[in-house]
Amino acid sequence: MIEPKPALQSLGFLSFSIALFLGMLLTLARVWPDSEATMYGFVKYGHPRITSFKCPPLMTSSDHDSVTLKLQNNLDKPITWYVNAQITSDVLINSFNDTLQLQPGESRLLSWQIDSTNITLGNFILAHIFTSAAMANGMREATCGTFVLKLPFTGGTTVYYTASGLTAVGLGLGLWLWRRHTRLSESHLVSQFNWMRFVAVLTAVSIVVSYEGLWFPALLCLLLILLATSVFLIPRKI
Repeated sequence: MIEPKPALQSLGFLSFSIALFLGMLLTLARVWPDSEATMYGFVKYGHPRITSFKCPPLMTSSDHDSVTLKLQNNLDKPITWYVNAQITSDVLINSFNDTLQLQPGESRLLSWQIDSTNITLGNFILAHIFTSAAMANGMREATCGTFVLKLPFTGGTTVYYTASGLTAVGLGLGLWLWRRHTRLSESHLVSQFNWMRFVAVLTAVSIVVSYEGLWFPALLCLLLILLATSVFLIPRKI
């Protein structure tokens, strides 16, 4: 049996706590702009969501990136699409219209470049898409947003993916170290271990769903993390 080392136990908990906080920040950086985009003054029609509309996960004020939309024709006949994209700017909402025809089995990736001139409300770039295809139930729309860090260098996407990797490593390593050097002989240690596993799973889920633009489930995950942490931190009276 491995002899527990209190220093490594503390290091594990510290690593876990830092990674948990970083993961919550990453989720918030995706949830906040996406929720802002749904409430912004775009012309909306109430049609079903098109899931292939994507905004960059994170940007800096020096970045040049793109909002993208993937269209695919899964029918056995050509389809004509009308596309209207609306993207914020520092003055007005920019609107872009396009009409294209896709042959059976063909896919097309549309993109609209964004940079610091598209920032609104301080730190956000927000976008809305509406598509209308010559087919049954062909009308779709969606919104998305990007949080912009006021940094003097490029690489917002790299920052996001690096932070995501550090979060995964920190949670896994921290949980492993803490468990390896802790004897679960007392009820409060068992409770702490259960809390750590629970919030680690919630953090991973929140990052994934927020990346996919599902901001409301991601927000629920954040609230559950805060609630679980609050319950865990309440002093227990014996």
